[in-house]
Parts: sequence; structure tokens; C-alpha cells
Amino acid sequence: MVYGTRSHTLRNPQAVAWAIMLTSFVIFCLLMALGTAGTYWFLFESRVEMTVRLTVSKGRVDLILPDGSPASAARQEFPEANSVIQVDSVSQGYLTFEDNYSKQLIATVFLMQGSSLAIERAARPRFEWSAAPYTIRLRNAIGRFWVDLPSGVARERVLEIESEAGVARFSQSGNFRLYSSSQQIDLHVDNGGAELRAPSGETRAVKASEIGTLLREPFSSGTFIVRATPFEQLNADFGKHDDIDTNPALPFGWACTSRANRLNEPQGSFSRMLFEQQVVLNMQRLGQGLDHAETSCQYTFSEDDGILLSIPRRSLSAYDSLYIRARVRIRSQDVTTCGIQGSECPVMIQLDYLGENNAPERPQVWRHGFYTLRPPTDENPTICDTCLQEHEKINADTWYIYDSGDLFKLLPGARKPESILRLRVYASGHAYESIIANLQVIGGRKAQ
Repeated sequence: MVYGTRSHTLRNPQAVAWAIMLTSFVIFCLLMALGTAGTYWFLFESRVEMTVRLTVSKGRVDLILPDGSPASAARQEFPEANSVIQVDSVSQGYLTFEDNYSKQLIATVFLMQGSSLAIERAARPRFEWSAAPYTIRLRNAIGRFWVDLPSGVARERVLEIESEAGVARFSQSGNFRLYSSSQQIDLHVDNGGAELRAPSGETRAVKASEIGTLLREPFSSGTFIVRATPFEQLNADFGKHDDIDTNPALPFGWACTSRANRLNEPQGSFSRMLFEQQVVLNMQRLGQGLDHAETSCQYTFSEDDGILLSIPRRSLSAYDSLYIRARVRIRSQDVTTCGIQGSECPVMIQLDYLGENNAPERPQVWRHGFYTLRPPTDENPTICDTCLQEHEKINADTWYIYDSGDLFKLLPGARKPESILRLRVYASGHAYESIIANLQVIGGRKAQ
């Protein structure tokens, strides 16, 4: 039996050829579209991680790494995405977000005592020509946070801090304070602007000098309350950054001086300057083997209506709370702790005021100090004889945010202030360098 071969003939070879050609053309178009989209995404939308730095201002900060293992930081770390930052009740730290290319500071988030959050993402566009913003997202935020977005950043930025109650979203330059829990977010906008977003997606803007509250309630998408802040800054600050190159003087009301015990030794110096994109007061005296010196700047209060008094003062009758806040950085000191009498701190804040039945010539004084250097064998006192609280030991060359708490509650009886005379900040010791920013006396207005 002979077997032959069977030939196959296409019934419509032209149709098959067209089908193959059209299929190839479609695949080619898809590949071109995907390639174009991929190239566009890579050039204009792709992102790289920014530099995230954790700096410990005081105490120790605990971390939970992305793999779940615990770690701790005593000075500085570079946490990865999905790390958790935890600050105990006596410590403080801050996260800085920096552009990898320009090294410009994009945002700073302070974690106050007893706070925690997780870093979800901090990224910038891969290439400079991209118009995409800096993106920073922090989640599971519980506690108190101070947020700074410096001016002078050319690219848009979006910082989101999320808790179970909702999201606080920042995109404008400014200074903000955030209080966050699983049930509520309180956003204080000192300057700039921000917004709150409920879990439902509804948003509400919060402007300068306003407090925004977002309440998470059962069977509700979230309740917004936006109101004017009752808090008022009673002293002049250190001025704006836009004239720092041409105007080194402090604003009206401030006066500075420096003196040394020995005439043949150098005096200290003081200057208004720009440091890390904010206006600061720098006080320093550098050298070896020096005797005591003190560099001081003082602000004198006066009434808004311009009434001339023999001793200028500012009445506190319109306020039911009083706070002193400051951002402190000690770059160096040589006298350990605050000296043998607890009075030679590299930073000391002093408020002169009048209480009940005080004569203006004999004001009462509130003081609080800060230092970095205290060897294990040092026995110098950690409080001065006129201080209510111990001085604060903070890490060298790091920012520390100080909040006095309500002085109306802290100062008892006849020591409660009725009017304020002078706010003084000074550096004392032999050699020192200190930087002060955002020094504020804040009065909380009584409800009308």
C-alpha cells in the first residue's frame, strides 16, 4: 500500500495575509503606545526617594523597622519607608525631608513628647524638568506635631499626615501645630494655609490664624469646626527673611548687648541671620581660657494704645492663659551644665512681670534654661534659685522646641502675672554659641 502526501491549500490566502498584517500593525501600535507611555512616565512621572533624616533633640527615640525589628536612635538616623517612629513622654525628635539633588530642605516635622507616626513615602521626581511635586506621606499619627514648610522652594510639595480621624494636608509655606488622635484632629495654622480631609473625602480649608478641628463620629463622615484662634503673639519676632541681606537689625522693641568680666577679653556677639531657611538670633563668644561673659537681647512690651508709662508694660487683663515658646539650638558651650549657681546656661529665657501688688521697680522674674554639656561626674545644679523648673538638657547642635505650658496655672497665687514688662533671652558662660528662633510670648484671649 502506497501512502502519498496530502497538500493543504488556503481557501482565502489574501484574507489570512491581511489578518496577519493587521494583527502585526495593532501589536506594533500597542508596543509604540506602551513604549511612549513608559518613556513619558520614566521622564516625567517616575520618582526617587528623598533623604529622610531623624534627629533626636532630647532623650531617645524608638523605631520599628520595616521588617518589624526594634531599634533606637540617640542622635541621628536615616529611617526607611514603612518605619515607625515613637517618642516617649520625656523625649523629642524631628524628621527633615531633603531634596537629594539640590540638598534643599523641603519640610520639617517635629514629634513632640508622647507622639508616634509611620513614614509611608517621601519622594521627588527623578528628573528636574518634571512638573510633579514633592510628595511626603506620613500615617498612623498619634500625638502632637509641629510642622514647618519653609519658603523659597521652587517645586510644589504635598505633605499629608494621616490618622484614623482623617488627613491634614499641607502644600503652602508656613508653620503649623497638629494634635492628632484616632477620634480627632486639631490643626493650628500660625501662618500659611492647610486643609483637613475626612475619611469620606470631604475637605475643609484652614487659613492663617485659624484652628481647624475634624471630629470622627459614629455614623458620620466627619464633623468640621473652623474658628479663629484665640491666641495672640504679644512680642515682636525676629523679623522676616526677605530683608535679611540688607537689614541686620532686629525689629523695633528689641535691644541687644554683650559684656565680658575682663576688659582685655573679647566681647560676645549677636546677630540676626538666616539659618536653615528661617530668621534666627545668633549669640556667640568663641575662644579658649576665657572668663565669664553674657550676650543678651531684650524685648520691651508696651500697650497697644500708646499710653506712655514711667515703666512700659503690657496688661494681661484680656487674657486667660499665657505661654512662652521658642526653638532652641545650642551649638557649643564650655561651662558644664549651667555653672556652679545654675545661672550660666548657653540659653536662658527670662520674663520680667508684675503680679499682685508688685511695684514696677521690683518686678517678679520667671526664668528657664537650656544646656547640652553635663559630664557624669558634674555636680553643678540643674536649676537656678529663681527657677520653677529644672533646666532642660538637650542634644548639641539640634533643634529643640520649648513650650512653657500655661504660666497662669504654673505660677501660684501672688506670682501670677498681671502685666508683663520685658522678655529677655541670653547666653551666659565663658564660650558659647546658641541660636534662637520663633521666640514668642503667647496670650490666650478670654472668650467674649
